[in-house]
Amino acid sequence: MTAIRPTTGDGQTMGKESPPAGNCCNDLFDAFEFTRFQDAEPPKRKGVYVIRVHQRGTPAEEVREKAVNLAESIGWDVADRFLCSRLNRLSKICDCPTIYIGSAGTYAGSKNTLHGRYRELATRHTAKYPVWALLSSGWELQYGWMVVDEHPGAVEEALKERYQEMHGGKLPALVSR
Repeated sequence: MTAIRPTTGDGQTMGKESPPAGNCCNDLFDAFEFTRFQDAEPPKRKGVYVIRVHQRGTPAEEVREKAVNLAESIGWDVADRFLCSRLNRLSKICDCPTIYIGSAGTYAGSKNTLHGRYRELATRHTAKYPVWALLSSGWELQYGWMVVDEHPGAVEEALKERYQEMHGGKLPALVSR
């Protein structure tokens, strides 16, 4: 697979040569292909994916507060609870650039792919609202993936376990389980 190497606004290449903000667990993802979040074109295959911070924008707590206030302004308690449960995950963003680890095609017969999971971030993914809030607040995110044809769920779990070992038992900020 050829790595996608888009450029940042200043003309520098973004990808493996362009490390994200912070370096605490980047080696976990050496086998991944990374690109600017909005430009990702992951393959239509099973695998594991990660979202990480390339450059920070407005402080995460300010992003959370503004997004939660917007959600509450809707005036619909059901939507408010749902949106806030997702948006409150922004409070868990710390120095680690890795904010989400997931997989596609985890069970036998699954037609879910890395491409499909990426597209779900625009429609129904659990991390979509926090990702949208970050992107609209000047954050530059990267989307990375690794094709795993057999047992991507097991690879995801192993990565999460290694992540937790490095982070005192905590999962990435936008992951709830």
